[in-house]
Amino acid sequence: MSSPLDQNEVDALMAAIQDGRVGAEAGEQADVPVIPYDLTSQDRIIRGQMPTLDSINDRIASVFGSNLGGRTRLDLRAAPNASTLMKFSDVAALFNAGNTVWIASLGPGHGLAVLMLESGLCRSLLAGALGDRKARPEAGQTEMRADLTNVERRVLRNLLGIFCEAMAISWAEVLPFHPEVIRFESDPRMAMVAAPTDLAILCSYEISGAATGRLQIAIPYATVEPVKKSLTSPPRAGSSVDVRFAAALAKEMEGVRVQVRVEMGRTRINFSRLLELQVGDLLVLDASESSPLPIYVQGRKKMAGTPRVVSGSLAVVLEGGLRSAAPPEQRPGAGASAGKTARQP
Repeated sequence: MSSPLDQNEVDALMAAIQDGRVGAEAGEQADVPVIPYDLTSQDRIIRGQMPTLDSINDRIASVFGSNLGGRTRLDLRAAPNASTLMKFSDVAALFNAGNTVWIASLGPGHGLAVLMLESGLCRSLLAGALGDRKARPEAGQTEMRADLTNVERRVLRNLLGIFCEAMAISWAEVLPFHPEVIRFESDPRMAMVAAPTDLAILCSYEISGAATGRLQIAIPYATVEPVKKSLTSPPRAGSSVDVRFAAALAKEMEGVRVQVRVEMGRTRINFSRLLELQVGDLLVLDASESSPLPIYVQGRKKMAGTPRVVSGSLAVVLEGGLRSAAPPEQRPGAGASAGKTARQP
């Protein structure tokens, strides 16, 4: 690269350094905080790169927030944060005094996951579950003691079970997770469910309302890697069926009244002939007396039948059950622009 100085300027600068008029040492810099950064770290935000995962987290937050509020009778809401891909060694840095750590099973063949609950939120949920309507920690109480009583552990385990249920529902269409809280882990060294160099997806959820704090879960990346293609593709519409809603809808549909018509036949006439029609004129239809008559339900051909007379009234004997709609050209009214069709109900 060429120097921005010409040769005369370089010679003058070197002469000034030799004469001591210009110092050769580097200039002093002001003291500024230095933040270490590991260039080999694989931490990265994956929001937007896995839209299906984002959709799953949104559903988990919705189901968990509503069910947790119903169980504790508190006004609680949950919102997902951006998921992060990081090493388990970096996840271990979150195992501090400000979090309670729980080990959860993801179900047979899916390994373990780590749940972390902030101490302030932990205290608030315990207070709410045990009947304290305020459910907020006192000022200055930012840390929770390391040891929980058996009663407190059981209560928190039941509350985290609500999160596991929401997780199972939300992941059902992608992976058959069956999460279950196994134990509370007071020793962070025992909470490493994978090698420090293995990757994990860290999903966090902000709880707001009567209690505030963060719930986080670290899922081994190897667990979800087989369905990575599904997670990176746009989310599909849910295929799960609400049995109670389906039964209620079916019951309501049974009471809907529909129009049923039987077409005796068709004919085409000119408009001039139509104007000349008078009482007693005969119109010959295109149907024979032995051919089945089409039956229309809400304007769509669904069945066929044979005409009969029963107790002095016209009737139709069905020759088959319901079937799919007929092509447009076979529906009543097709071709009406070319002429008029005469029908007898």
